Amino acid sequence: MKDRPAPSAASAGAIAELPLPRWRPWRTLRLAVLVGLGFTLLFFAVTSTNASWSGLAGWARAFGASLLFALLIGFTIDLLFVAGRRWFGRRMATFKIWQRCLYFWGIPLLGLAIAIPVANTLTQHSGLHDGPQLRGTPLGAAVFFALVMGLFYGFFAIRGRQQRAERQALEARLKLLQGQIEPHFLFNTLANVVGLMETDTPRAKLMLESFVDYLRASLGGLRRADHTLGDELELVDAYLRVIRIRMDERLHYTIDVPEALHGFALPALTLQPLVENAVVHGLEPKIAGGSLRIVGRVDESRGARRLTLTVHDDGSGLRANAAQAASTGTGTGTGSGTALANIRERLQQHHGDAATLRIEPLAPGGVCATLTLPI
Repeated sequence: MKDRPAPSAASAGAIAELPLPRWRPWRTLRLAVLVGLGFTLLFFAVTSTNASWSGLAGWARAFGASLLFALLIGFTIDLLFVAGRRWFGRRMATFKIWQRCLYFWGIPLLGLAIAIPVANTLTQHSGLHDGPQLRGTPLGAAVFFALVMGLFYGFFAIRGRQQRAERQALEARLKLLQGQIEPHFLFNTLANVVGLMETDTPRAKLMLESFVDYLRASLGGLRRADHTLGDELELVDAYLRVIRIRMDERLHYTIDVPEALHGFALPALTLQPLVENAVVHGLEPKIAGGSLRIVGRVDESRGARRLTLTVHDDGSGLRANAAQAASTGTGTGTGSGTALANIRERLQQHHGDAATLRIEPLAPGGVCATLTLPI
């Protein structure tokens, strides 16, 4: 197995804290309404003696102007962040502290510089400018600018803490999942090694070597923040070599993933649980065994590049092992067990709604698990 240098703390922190480049207009709209209402109340507190506040029309014009500013600023900055994240991509993980500060402060400043003149022009042509104003004075403009920047600073500070807490909880559940998987696999493998030592020493040695490779790949993968598809395939291959010795001629497997895809980032223990489900709940219960195929491809349809990983097996199928899968909570039979829920949660954490996991039955028997991730 190739040794890789551990990523720096700054790099790992950057990966964990950067917001996902997703377009969420309803969230921005809700925030704009709240900000517009807040600034309306602020303007009233500062300019309450203005005669415009005496009627409902004055309040409506003040709120309309504040909402217009909030909408233009919010959507402009939101779009700039989405464009910036898509432009820089994975290079953002290598940003230094000053580069990250420049990025997260520079984009709101650029958004304000673009949106405020446009909003001023629109308010003047729409009649909203006739209402009570605070932004027209130098002091008001400075207060408005400081408040907007403070709101963005607070938003990113809270979002960063939330993402760190979610990441820590997710990693804790990942380690718990590994702790649930490995003891069972460990005891079964060691029992097989002991049994083979008396009857077939070379096979016992081969199984033990494969198991050591599995442990090395498994433990090493959790310690690295830059886990890749190649790391996961190394873990899967070591696991299947152990199982193949145990099942003998009842198991046949192929891994069809081009070498060029091995460097793509992939959350740890994403593919391996799908392979284990296929073996434990599909192939092992079948007297004749069966075959398993792992395929990786890049799909460039519909204007987006996506990595598609599929795990095919011709085992017992969903119906035959549904009861067993439901009792263990980890099988492909339900499609919603503990292991599958963990995978879906990690995909959501890393890629949002752009990543999916689909479990489908195959005819005449077997299961196909499909992972789709954005590149």
